[in-house]
Amino acid sequence: MAREKTFKVIGNYRVELGDKILMIKDLEGNLLKADSVKAFESEDRFKELCDKLEQTIKDRVAKGLKV
Repeated sequence: MAREKTFKVIGNYRVELGDKILMIKDLEGNLLKADSVKAFESEDRFKELCDKLEQTIKDRVAKGLKV
């Protein structure tokens, strides 16, 4: 039974969690990075990736760099 994708938009990126895959896409839907994940750790990996991406964007903005 397939479940719906979980996603979160962070800056110019969309982080998605599918059944067995964790993806980072741009807002146009182009795939930038993907990683397969185990079902029992998928939610934790999704939250970790979102937190890391938010921190990276925050750091770049603070330094005046392009996101």
